[in-house]
Order: sequence, then C-alpha cells, then structure tokens
Amino acid sequence: MAKQKEGVDKRTARKMIRSTEGCAKSITFERNNKSDAVQLHDLPNDILGSILSRLTFRESSQMGLVSHTWRRLWRSCCRKLVFTSATMFQPGNRSIKHTRTNFAMRVNSFLRQLHTHPTLNKFVIKFGLRRKHTRHVNRWIRFCSVSRARHITINFTPGVKDFFMGPANSKYIFPLNVFSGPEGSSTHVRTLHLGYVCLDTTSSDFMIFANLKKLTLHKISFLGDLQCLMLPECNSLECLSISFCSLPGLSTCQPLQRLRCVRLHYCYLKKIELEAPNLTSFDLTNQPIPFVLGGSLNVMEANIKLLAKDSPYGDNLDYIYTELPAALSHVHKLSITSGLFVFDQLQGFSKTSARFINLRHLTMYLPLYGEPKSISGILRLAYLLELAPALEELELHVNGGDVDVGWALRGNMLPYSHNRLKRVLISGASVWEGLMELAYYIFRSANRLESMVLDPKIRIGAPQLDGWMIDIGRETIKKLFEGEEFQSIITIL
Repeated sequence: MAKQKEGVDKRTARKMIRSTEGCAKSITFERNNKSDAVQLHDLPNDILGSILSRLTFRESSQMGLVSHTWRRLWRSCCRKLVFTSATMFQPGNRSIKHTRTNFAMRVNSFLRQLHTHPTLNKFVIKFGLRRKHTRHVNRWIRFCSVSRARHITINFTPGVKDFFMGPANSKYIFPLNVFSGPEGSSTHVRTLHLGYVCLDTTSSDFMIFANLKKLTLHKISFLGDLQCLMLPECNSLECLSISFCSLPGLSTCQPLQRLRCVRLHYCYLKKIELEAPNLTSFDLTNQPIPFVLGGSLNVMEANIKLLAKDSPYGDNLDYIYTELPAALSHVHKLSITSGLFVFDQLQGFSKTSARFINLRHLTMYLPLYGEPKSISGILRLAYLLELAPALEELELHVNGGDVDVGWALRGNMLPYSHNRLKRVLISGASVWEGLMELAYYIFRSANRLESMVLDPKIRIGAPQLDGWMIDIGRETIKKLFEGEEFQSIITIL
C-alpha cells in the first residue's frame, strides 16, 4: 500500500517532467527491482521544489505530512504562509468549530513545525481576530518580520459589517516597531495590507518602510499622525489605498515622486493636499471637499463619487463646475457620481475660469430627484460643453422620474459651438423631459457629432421601468427625433 501511495506510473512521471521543462536537461531514474514504477521522491530536489511551488498553500502543506523527506523539502521550499478560514479548516468539516481560539491554536501549531525562519514571499492572516488575541498575533507578526516577508496582509475584517468601522479599543494594535528591531527589518516589505486594526504611529523607535510600493489601509483606527510619520519617508510608494478610515485630512510634507495611484473611499476627509508629480490615477469617494494634487500633470483617469450634502435640496453641481476643474484640469478620463436635484427654481450655478483642458471621456452617473417635467434644472448640465473644450465622448446615466407622452422639443437655449464632441450616450432618457431638451441642445452644439445613442432603459440604481413603460418611452423619443436631420446620427435603443 505504501508503494502505491508514493509511486506513480511512467506516464504521470513524464507529465511532471514536461510541466517542469527547463529545470533539468536529462534525468535518470533508478528502478526498484520489485516494481517498474518510478518513485516520485526519486526526482531531483529542484524539480520537486518546482512542483511544490505550483501548488496552493493548503496542498503544499499537506504534502509535508506524507513523510520526513517531504517535510524537509516543504520546509526548504516554503515561500508563502496563508492563514485563513479556508486553509486552517477543512471545507465541509463541521466537527471543528471555526472559532478564533481554534484558529489561533492551528496557526501556532503550524508555525512550530517551521524550526527555522524561511525567507517568505507572502504572509497572510485573514480572520476575525481582536485585541484580546494580541499574545498570539504578536508572535505571528514577529515571525513575519524575522522571515523578511515581502508581501504582508493582516486582515481582521471577516465578520464585520460593510460600513461598520468599529471601536478603536477592540482592534488589535499593529506593532510597527517590530519591523525595526534587531532581528527584523522594514526594507524588505514591498506591499502592506492592513484591515480592521489600530495603527500606532507614535512609536519613536519605528523605522519606516523605505521600499514599500503598495499600502492598503481598510477600517483602520489611528493612534498618531499617518501622513507626517509614514507617507513622507515612503519614497518608493506607488499605490496608496485608504478606505473606511476616519481621517481629518491627508497631506504630504514632501513630494512622493513614484506615487501613481491613490484611492480614498469613505474616509470623511476634510481636506486633501498631495504632492505627487507622477500621479496617473485618482479615486475619491467623499463629501465635497477642497483638494489639491500639486504638480500632478499626468493624471489620466479619475473617479469621483460625491456623497450627499447635509443641506436639503443642495446638490453638488457647483462643486463639480468649480473645484474639480481646478484640481483635475489635466485629467483625460473622468467619471463622476453625484445626486442632482431637478427643480425649475434651480437655474443658476457657479462658473469658473478653470477648465478640463485635456478631458476626452466624461461619464456621469446622476440619480435625479425632483420634478420630471423640469427643463431648466437639467439644462444646467449643458455647461459641461463649455467646461471641457476637448471632450470627445460623453455618457450620462440617470434614474428616477416617470414616463410621459406630452413632451415637445423647445430649443429655447442658444447652442454653444463645440468642435470636438463625437459620441454621446444617454440612458434613462425616457423619464425626464429635460434630458430630451439637453440631448437636442447637444445635437445643435456639437459640430462634429458622429453618433448619439438614446436609451430609454434605466441603467443605474432602482427601481427599473416595466417593459410597457420602456416601450412608451421609446415611442415618445422617436416622435421627438423623427426628422431627417436626426436619422443618420441619433440611435434609439
């Protein structure tokens, strides 16, 4: 039976050799006199190590249980440690409860098998642990530091509700100073992902992650100042992602030359001041706040999701028309999500001399609230043509409102001559009369318009229109744009 478990036939051995082609040019097998089968452990160690490296963490660790030989080989080839519910507990086995105590016991037992500290490429802990488990987690973090792990994930968010950030006094305090001890070093760390922990940046003996390229912080509570201690010294940082963290502001004391990507989601920031001359991507979900991206002339793409204002009937259109062009004047592709109130009383808006001078593609997701028959409330969006003189593609996606059949194009607003716009897409076009007036205005203003697609269906949010309502909306749009001048350009879905 033992030979049947360890042995493989010749055909299986040939497949293994082909899968590791290039590791060795010639291989000689010694056959057992009692059997013609090739033994798997007869393969050279470099090929066996290559096989182990291609297995998942759970599969490779199980191979270490086969024999002492395989255990020694697994220890020497172990480059990643992934401790999650899926790797520490057998799927479908309900005899062992997936408790935090059992998880900690299994991780401790696993690490005791590694008598020496291997050089790790990846170290992952993902389980719903808290501050009361500090004794165990501290031991694991020290092991991670001594093992010089390059990619570290400490994520304790499992079990936490989506928008719940949690009290700071229940979160594990991540020991940054461990990476500056006599046995540890922070220079080897390339990516750091922290979730649902408390980050203490007040330690005086902390050595910064000088070679860190990607920093992700999710539902973090801060003890100290993040930007003054961590960010200025991260000269190699390329990607920064912060979500669901309560931060009063984010600023840098000196330029981050290599920073390419910034994502800030639900941090309730009051201000943003970043010096990142090579920034190419910016993603923000926040209430309208002033922000400055000093020297960022290479921003290619930006996604801005604006949360609702506290004041009633106050939308973010003034902010979109004034603050965003000043902060993102060089952006090429821009996506904006923001609610918009539609009332005849809301006719005015703020203007500025700032422009999106390089904007080519603009997408706006606009949940609309107000009077479906209002014209002037929606025609405020016509200023977009003046705000983006280089615009080539425009997408407007709206929801809300009701289908009506008593519409008529008025064309009272004088067109603005735009020489670059080529393609326009408007979804939810059958529920707001002002949208049809806006489409007609764009049609008359865009001198080089090649196509305009009007979609009666609502593509964002809820509720969706019934089929018969969509049919009525489609027929209404066709009647409005039935002239020959529209036939070659306007498409009604």
